[in-house]
Amino acid sequence: MSLNVIRAAGRLELDLDTILSHWLSFAVFLTIIAIYYLFLLSNGTFQLFGPEMLDKAFDNMLVHLLRGEFTVDREAIGYEAFTRDGKTYAYFGIFPAVLRLFAIPFTDVAQAQLARLSCLTAVVIFVALQLWMLLIVHHSVPAVSRRPEFLAVMVAATVLSGPQLYILSSAVIYHEPVLWSAAMATAFNLVVVRTTFGAKSLRGRDLVLLATLAGLAINTRAPVGVALYLGTILLVAWTVWRQYAPDHAQQFSHKETGLSSTILLPIAILGVAAIVAGVTNFERWGSAFTFADFHYWDMRVNVYPNLAEILRKYGEFNVGRIWIGALYYATDIPYLLHTLSPFAEFLRSRLVIIEAGPPMTPVLTNPLTIILAGIGLYRVWWKPELSTLRVAILRLALLGHASAVILLLGFFAFHARYRFDFAPFMTLAALVGYGSVTMAVTEARDPWLKRVRIGAAGLCVLGILSSHYELLLYKVYGWVVPMDVRLALLPFAPFAHYVFGR
Repeated sequence: MSLNVIRAAGRLELDLDTILSHWLSFAVFLTIIAIYYLFLLSNGTFQLFGPEMLDKAFDNMLVHLLRGEFTVDREAIGYEAFTRDGKTYAYFGIFPAVLRLFAIPFTDVAQAQLARLSCLTAVVIFVALQLWMLLIVHHSVPAVSRRPEFLAVMVAATVLSGPQLYILSSAVIYHEPVLWSAAMATAFNLVVVRTTFGAKSLRGRDLVLLATLAGLAINTRAPVGVALYLGTILLVAWTVWRQYAPDHAQQFSHKETGLSSTILLPIAILGVAAIVAGVTNFERWGSAFTFADFHYWDMRVNVYPNLAEILRKYGEFNVGRIWIGALYYATDIPYLLHTLSPFAEFLRSRLVIIEAGPPMTPVLTNPLTIILAGIGLYRVWWKPELSTLRVAILRLALLGHASAVILLLGFFAFHARYRFDFAPFMTLAALVGYGSVTMAVTEARDPWLKRVRIGAAGLCVLGILSSHYELLLYKVYGWVVPMDVRLALLPFAPFAHYVFGR
């Protein structure tokens, strides 16, 4: 490698470190990202407050909550209404509605159009936390092992590819809880990454933060909330076991030795959040443990007449669907086959929904994440490079996240947006893989290192291009997107013409 290339690489690392490490430059960087995301989300208009499908539902939910009611107005929730005992309900978690409390001093919440602002805020927080974790892992390896070109590739892939990009097709009601729960799960991962890759240890205050995030998530989106609850409970239990193990020298923190200071507050937070979720569920469905009772779903009658039969035979979650879900979310093959005999009959008898949308695969939109996640999982479970204590934390966190993956793979409905729920598991594993690869190339010879650079850059470009094209396709396919936008983009999606003809 020439001296000029080394100097250029050094400048690149310095620039990225300066941007990501200094709060002011990082804020400017995030502002640029937010403006670009708003451009995509608003269909090029940069209109932050604009109409979106069912965008009054969370506003209306807050108005009812402030009156002590758990119902919504039928005109606000529209086709997603659930009718029980003559009252109308929504199944969405209450956090996005409660979040609108901050807007009350500035606008009439009942009439405001806040969905885009909420979705944009959530996705920018998600990306900011992802970049923060990336920098922590990058700085955790010895200075001689840091590869500025790899850091640049990862920053570009994090900002410009993946489900966080193509979910910006709209700010429809479904996307808001998905994005906020992803942001919460990423904050959860940040605590784990700071503990395992930084100089910190898992302390009582970290467990409190994990419990708080789990509590917020369970009131936002059930699969992610369950995952964070499981991860937090495992980490609390493991901390207690470590604290009271015979070898007290292995305790994480010598400053926190009491049971109360370590676990009682996190447990209390988990309990309070669970009570809030339980009360909400009971008021809606008559059961504290039911997050959505699809027997009351209005669309079960005319749109999905097979729903009751599938729920009776297979339930909302079924282990037998997991392999179908894995095939769908990895390759989209079940969607491609769902109208062809005999596959159509097989799928129709087990699944209520296979989302109609553009065929896609994360192999194209997230190639770097998939490869690095595979390496990371190998390093965590079969050939660890970190200490036993740090590996244990990673394993427990990943087990928690894996529960959300399993729940969604066996669910009775497959949606492209659910791929975002896999992000906490995949990105945490990928960060471990990034650290491992960075260390592995330290002693690499120039020809091999050059090939790795070219491969990483190529995969990054593939992910960026595929994610942007997937975004374009989702705008064309998305019936919630304004028709003029869909028609304007249609020439770039020639295989989508049949969507307008059926």
